[in-house]
Amino acid sequence: MDVNFPLHKAKNQNFRKKKNANESRKGIENLPDPILEHILSYLSTKDAVRTSILSKRWQYLWTSTPKLHLAEGERDERMVFMNFVERALALCDSSKITDFSLSCDVQYDTSRINAWIISVLKHKVQVLDMYLRNFQEPLALPPCLFTCESLEVLTLKMFHYLKLPSSISFSSLKILSLTKVIFSNDHSTQQLFSGCPLLEKLSIFDCIWKNVKDVCVSSPMLQELFISDRYLFEEKYGENDDKDDLNADVDDQKDFNGCKVVIFGTSLESFSFNGELINDYCLYNSSSIVKASLEVFERVELDNHQDAHCVFKLLSGLASVENLKLSSGIVDVLNYAEELFAHLPAFHKLTSLSLEGVETLFTCEPLLTMLQNSPLEFLDFEMDWLPLYDGDYDWVLDPLPSCFVTHLKAIQIYPFWGAEYEMHAVKILLEFASALERIVIICDENYFESRGGLKKQKEIYEQIRLFPRGSMSCVVHFCAGCSGRLPISSFHITDDASTS
Repeated sequence: MDVNFPLHKAKNQNFRKKKNANESRKGIENLPDPILEHILSYLSTKDAVRTSILSKRWQYLWTSTPKLHLAEGERDERMVFMNFVERALALCDSSKITDFSLSCDVQYDTSRINAWIISVLKHKVQVLDMYLRNFQEPLALPPCLFTCESLEVLTLKMFHYLKLPSSISFSSLKILSLTKVIFSNDHSTQQLFSGCPLLEKLSIFDCIWKNVKDVCVSSPMLQELFISDRYLFEEKYGENDDKDDLNADVDDQKDFNGCKVVIFGTSLESFSFNGELINDYCLYNSSSIVKASLEVFERVELDNHQDAHCVFKLLSGLASVENLKLSSGIVDVLNYAEELFAHLPAFHKLTSLSLEGVETLFTCEPLLTMLQNSPLEFLDFEMDWLPLYDGDYDWVLDPLPSCFVTHLKAIQIYPFWGAEYEMHAVKILLEFASALERIVIICDENYFESRGGLKKQKEIYEQIRLFPRGSMSCVVHFCAGCSGRLPISSFHITDDASTS
């Protein structure tokens, strides 16, 4: 009896497990179709199709989900993938597809891919995301795409000419994202940006403007605009993976003097630029912009005087921002045109400024001039990932911005290594920021691992504690072991804080 009891107990446990599994399965089976379809919508279409083997009820349940996400994998057999897409669209023929994404090689199948797009548009699609690559023949997207009344979000990534029809009317489009597309000419590009009356967010990632001389972006509802001109930078360092034989030379910039892009920002709240100043961007009627970010790559092989004028135009259009982020490249470029210093805008509403590297503040006279009349309260330094600054760091704040005396309440530095020039910068900031309430210094834990760890960090902290302070109420938050930057407004004034 004693021998058989454990076996009997084990059998009971297995029976209960099977019973619980069956009950769980029955529980799922009892859920109504709309809930199951909602669950399936979070899966890729391939994974959703796999659920069809669960039971007869599940066999075609996936065809009712409003989302289709189709991606050709590296190991997929092309014909298997192409046939799978067509079968999926055929089985979903009676359903409404609200969200469709497609990622695949084009090769010689432009007609089949266009047929898929037309099929999806007939289903009144609202969100369309396409990543098309490896072109072996020219592609002209179907004209009905550009007059689709149901479409609210369009994301298009393809290193290929964007051939546009004569009529463009996105009557419901709110979000447009274009990546690496090649604009064909002034007229069609202008039609595209003018044909989105309800557009709220526009992103232009590394597109090719060489065939366009002038264009205007003036959507009355536009609130967010992000522009990246990094494709020549990526090309320089071999990072452009989307090039193919059909478009091998299309981004040659030898005879291109840049495109003038005029942006009317009557409702614009956020503007961001990242890349080389290949084109001339001008902001007009942009006093509504609250948040802006400018990251410029210095083009050392070219005349940077022209780039300095482009930066000047951008800064002039951002004179009303409250939150501003500037890269060190802005400083490098501005210094090529000293004649512009006296004409730079005064940021009368600027309360938060983020700079790349502490040296940015001390080596840019025009930046100090711009801050003279700003009500700056928060200053955030985003350091490079290695302390490689090798210039003269015997800095002074000249001229001293008046906001350092009257408004500046908080400073954050991340990541911090304790390099000599960083320590010197902290000393100056503590000495001259007489309204300062707190300074947050976040150490790079990985950097200190092989350099004394927590002991070294505490030594640095003790040095900083002895620095003279213009504000006797200023609290030093010296943070060790943090994985990233912290919201500077989350720090409350307490007693002097040591490493934590």
